[in-house]
Amino acid sequence: MDKSETVDPTESASRVAPQRKFVMVIDLAKCKNARKCVEQCQKNHHLPPNQELMKVYLMQENEDETPYWMPKPCYHCDEPRCMEACQTGATYKSKDGIVLIDKELCIECKNCITSCPYSSRHFKRNQAQNEPLADPPLTGVQSTGAVMGISKCDFCESLVTQGILPYCVLACPSGTIYFGDQMANIVSNGKEEITFTDLISSRLGFRHLEHLGTNPNVYYLPPGTLG
Repeated sequence: MDKSETVDPTESASRVAPQRKFVMVIDLAKCKNARKCVEQCQKNHHLPPNQELMKVYLMQENEDETPYWMPKPCYHCDEPRCMEACQTGATYKSKDGIVLIDKELCIECKNCITSCPYSSRHFKRNQAQNEPLADPPLTGVQSTGAVMGISKCDFCESLVTQGILPYCVLACPSGTIYFGDQMANIVSNGKEEITFTDLISSRLGFRHLEHLGTNPNVYYLPPGTLG
């Protein structure tokens, strides 16, 4: 893309209605590790097989508890440590709360990686050429310089600002992942729509490591029996 087509991050943020605040809810009782969320994220962000922006972990609280699968994207925190640590302003928040990267401003200092308490930032280099992987920018910002090796989940901003659910949500065969606008109080997994507050309260929704004070915008519903 030519420099004339480059989108300023402030302009990108201004396109988003400030009344919206995107939120994700992941039902741990439904996840069967089908990995369709991972595959579709990789495919549609043109990522190599060894680079995952959505990761799925096998978790077990203790030896007496049943293990379960835990999908883990970026949490798009209200108080993101990565943005605080960024030296150049490359990490920023859109008006709807999505944490994004301007790859033209990124200098690969990796402060964002070390400051993220959720390990949601990734850095990959091409081993053969010792250059960053040539994955396209994951924000509305198009880089005209070197493609940077730091990447993260972006809530599929280019889709959700058009009212389309993220790739991971649409790909999950179990309806594990819900996504929507917290202000509108509606989330959907592509199969059903449900009131966000009702879903969280009725299923005892929680946020991972909430005591850290980052106020993440990804919620979890407690796990059930591992299938």
